[in-house]
Amino acid sequence: MKGNQGKIHRYRRTSQEPVTQRLLVISRYVENIRRLSRLADRMGRSELGTALMEVAGCLERMSNDIAVSEYSAIILRRAAKLVGTVEGVVEREAKLAVLH
Repeated sequence: MKGNQGKIHRYRRTSQEPVTQRLLVISRYVENIRRLSRLADRMGRSELGTALMEVAGCLERMSNDIAVSEYSAIILRRAAKLVGTVEGVVEREAKLAVLH
């Protein structure tokens, strides 16, 4: 066993890892916001759908700047809050539309 210890690599965090994780989170938020935008358009809420698509585009264009920013945690928290709020409103209306 002692002969193999020289070959074992210890996992060391790099400064790039948090940036990569943030980029992944941003891409998921963009996907969710676009999905909600399409759902809002289908429900006749085109103004909401258009606004959401603009937000998704801005997040996507600024993803690198957001990921390396010292304010990235705040921005990602607000994006998460936006996704949760819109999801609640749009999906609730979608359920009501199915019931009627």
